[in-house]
Amino acid sequence: MTTIYFRVDGNSDIATGHIMRCLAIARACMQAGKERAHRVQISFLVSDNESYSLLENRFEKPNEFPIHSLNSDYQHMEEEVSDLLAYITAKADSDRFLSNDIIYEKPWLFIDSYFVSASYFHILSDHCKIAYLDDLRSFDCPVDLLINYDTELDCPHYAKAAHKLLGIQYTPLRTQFQSPAYQIRPEAAHVFVSTGGTDPYGVAEYLLHTVYDCKPCRNMQAVNHACTSEHLETARLQSLHYHIVTSRANLRYDNLVTLEANNPHIHIHENVTDMASLMASCDLAISAGGTTLSELCAVGVPAISYLMADNQRTAVETFAAKGIIPCAGDIRPAQIHDFANRTSEDLKLSYPINNILQFMTDMSENMEMRQKSSHAMRAFLDGCGARRIADALLAI
Repeated sequence: MTTIYFRVDGNSDIATGHIMRCLAIARACMQAGKERAHRVQISFLVSDNESYSLLENRFEKPNEFPIHSLNSDYQHMEEEVSDLLAYITAKADSDRFLSNDIIYEKPWLFIDSYFVSASYFHILSDHCKIAYLDDLRSFDCPVDLLINYDTELDCPHYAKAAHKLLGIQYTPLRTQFQSPAYQIRPEAAHVFVSTGGTDPYGVAEYLLHTVYDCKPCRNMQAVNHACTSEHLETARLQSLHYHIVTSRANLRYDNLVTLEANNPHIHIHENVTDMASLMASCDLAISAGGTTLSELCAVGVPAISYLMADNQRTAVETFAAKGIIPCAGDIRPAQIHDFANRTSEDLKLSYPINNILQFMTDMSENMEMRQKSSHAMRAFLDGCGARRIADALLAI
């Protein structure tokens, strides 16, 4: 039997991306074990009730996996080690008592957190095989399995890792993204917009106001002037339907709902379970950096990205450098969340929004360009990364 503990958190500060990719890998492990007639036992370890609730709400069925809260501070993980080990030890003793005929292997501890340290790994390595899903390349990782799907380059930070899975082919996407059907339509009509569950820079609202001139503040005339200077085809942009993926954690949620109520071309989507189908219903996409870019690649929706966090930079720049998904720029210097109090000169800093709108104008009117983009995206990423990681966990 292979036992895997996923140590992961999600909350209003770090969002749910870590949880979602761990769930994808956990489900792939269960499927791989089933196909091999090999028993796989999976549990999730989280720091607190907020992470517990976020994880539980993303299960595909009730009680999909056991969850144990360590009642710890997710930013100080070394302080939880004794409780974590006590739980794993007690669980192993209980399982042995209930099933004397099962041969136990050293369990896996699969960690997806930015707050681990080399000493955290070192303490736990005597009791577990350690797998680490890394984005930051900030220190040497003494682990049994190192995964970084944002880079294909080995580096000194991974010198102590016994096994490494590096590159886009290990992006852990949900099963729905394994070769989904997608069709390029002659006329572009629908735009998928993903700004993260909290949208800290107010990109979705800003984008919609820019397109539809809803005059939310005294400076909206300055916004219009900035867009007009870029010769954007406003009528074409206003003819498109915008599908905004968000959550109630978005500080501008109520504003977005009001916009939706006043405009039949604006559609708000929450708690989407079949994201691949929603993406496939759209002709173009706008997304912040993150796993969503890989999901869009797997579906094949022509997309443009923007940067809003340092840990997104490697992936965003990789997609752009390979000509797969262009990047509109770093949204943070524009401080879009303060646009109600900015001057026309300040608003010129928001060039990423103009780049996004120009992309939509150009691509919406050119079916051939959208076809080429879609084919390149699907060739770049096949959506089977979670299964590749699962196979490695069961083989090592």
